[in-house]
Amino acid sequence: MDTVILILQIGLTCVFLYFGMLKMFMPIEKIEKRVSWARDYSASRLKLFGFLEALGALGLILPYNLGFYPILTPIAATALAMIMAGAAMVHLRRDEIKMILLNIFIIFLLAGVGFNTLLIIYGVDMGY
Repeated sequence: MDTVILILQIGLTCVFLYFGMLKMFMPIEKIEKRVSWARDYSASRLKLFGFLEALGALGLILPYNLGFYPILTPIAATALAMIMAGAAMVHLRRDEIKMILLNIFIIFLLAGVGFNTLLIIYGVDMGY
């Protein structure tokens, strides 16, 4: 099960780091061409979203795997899930149902990573 969680951590980290970096470093005009919801936010707010996603991505994999404050990994997973819940609200307002389903799926993946990591940190044996 640790291998599954590690694969999920790596995959989620890559996704959030990629999209976080895009929001931080891509010009606002290119972002607006890719996603329609970007027009609802200022450039500084999009950069903040990108920074938070990139920071959460690093927090998702580094603390637990390096053994440096491993409690930060479930905290990062929870924070990213809250970001995705906010994204789902944006898509709900815009009637983008497919994106809402994707957000919910990612929230479940983040919850699994966070909860399993929390159980491992506190030494709870799940029997697998």
